[in-house]
Amino acid sequence: MDRIPSLSVVIIAKNEEACIGRCVESVAFAGEVVVVDSGSADRTMEIAEAAGARVVHALWPGDYSVQRNRADEHARGEWVFQIDADETASMELAEEIAGFFASGLDRSNAAARIPRKEIIFGKWLRYGNFSANLLRLYRKGAGAWHGKVHEHYVTDRAVYAFANHIVHDSYESIHAFVEKYNRYSSIDAEQEFAKGKPFRLYKLFFAPLERFFGRFVIHAGFRDGFHGFVAAAMIGLNYFLRYLKLWEKQYKAAARKAKDFP
Repeated sequence: MDRIPSLSVVIIAKNEEACIGRCVESVAFAGEVVVVDSGSADRTMEIAEAAGARVVHALWPGDYSVQRNRADEHARGEWVFQIDADETASMELAEEIAGFFASGLDRSNAAARIPRKEIIFGKWLRYGNFSANLLRLYRKGAGAWHGKVHEHYVTDRAVYAFANHIVHDSYESIHAFVEKYNRYSSIDAEQEFAKGKPFRLYKLFFAPLERFFGRFVIHAGFRDGFHGFVAAAMIGLNYFLRYLKLWEKQYKAAARKAKDFP
């Protein structure tokens, strides 16, 4: 497959040596692949360069959308495709993207949504609202990323829809799932604390149950069997941690104000 000169693939990464090589190789159809590294201590940069990527350095700002917007500045192409280090573009998607540019659809659209196939604990979860259509391909400057975590790209321009998938294989173990959602829940709690949102005891109990019920029952996660149950339970745990961490922040802030806490 010929490379697409007007397309830059951008990957933000940190300590992703286990998957960065596969990711870079899957998007070799682009005119360039740029890995924006925020301080890896492993072989991420070395592996990325060996796979054909250009590596640049950007300190982690503590905000995913800020990092993604900064990362776009390193793209030389007219179009940007942002893909995560633990994702790969399927061969079918690569061919579809090539057709998008060859057919002139890039001239009538400024962005495109791409469906994502979610692999959790080695199984493709078809239910439970884990699948998503993500706006990841866009003309540079057509919009911007928003959201400190669970970030999303926003544009008011025409958006195309691809049929083929990005494959997301991030949660190969319970450990990986807990590690990622521990990080996300900390960022969410920090945001709510900064906004002055009060801790509510009922949310600590009911929000996790609501999320579990929504994923497992309403969105039919039960159809994925025990994998669906575990994934829904882990999402519930994320919300439990989020509100527990908010309580911790508010308790410590109040104790410091009362000089009861060092």
